[in-house]
Amino acid sequence: MDFRVLGTVAVVTEHGRHLQLGPAKRRSMLAVLLLRPNAAATIERLTEALWNDDPPRHSRTVLQGHVSRLRALLADHGAPDHGVELVTQGQAYALRLPETLVDAHRFEELLRLSREQREPAAAVSLLREALALWEGPALTGTVRSPLLEAAAHALDELRLAAVEELASAHGRLGEHGTAAAVLRAEAATNPLREPLIAALILALGKAGLQSDALGWFHR
Repeated sequence: MDFRVLGTVAVVTEHGRHLQLGPAKRRSMLAVLLLRPNAAATIERLTEALWNDDPPRHSRTVLQGHVSRLRALLADHGAPDHGVELVTQGQAYALRLPETLVDAHRFEELLRLSREQREPAAAVSLLREALALWEGPALTGTVRSPLLEAAAHALDELRLAAVEELASAHGRLGEHGTAAAVLRAEAATNPLREPLIAALILALGKAGLQSDALGWFHR
């Protein structure tokens, strides 16, 4: 069983089937629980994530309904066999599961391991494995709320950091053309991220593409 937040929030069974999570608010509630697996999320925090400052009159009842349906969905698809359980803890809920089932946890672990490597080739391998976990912008399919948007931004920033570190590792291997290709893919959508653009200009120059480097510099 695989829990995904690096792209559309999803639960995928061991047979590759995507579970039908239901409305965006239920997907958003799951996202909050997955951002801190095994930690309790209070009703207040979940309410803030789902409705921000304008919860409906019976928001607690609605929230309990989402919890009940998500709990049943997971149980019906063998979640307990994988050590997964949605539990109630007083006025809070927690999703108990091995953290390795969450793609964001695996990504951050691979990123951490890559930063411990002295050999750039090993770092490249780990970073490529980490970035392959991404399927789109983080927390896609959730409702718009400051809490979820901040969490998505933090995850997206980690992804960009991994991209920059991947390019740097290629550069240390003398693979400046590959480094430039890695960075160019992100530069168009992040034109104001100065470290990324600066690294791209340097990689293009070292790859012998001075005209492209100057073009990015002037842009």
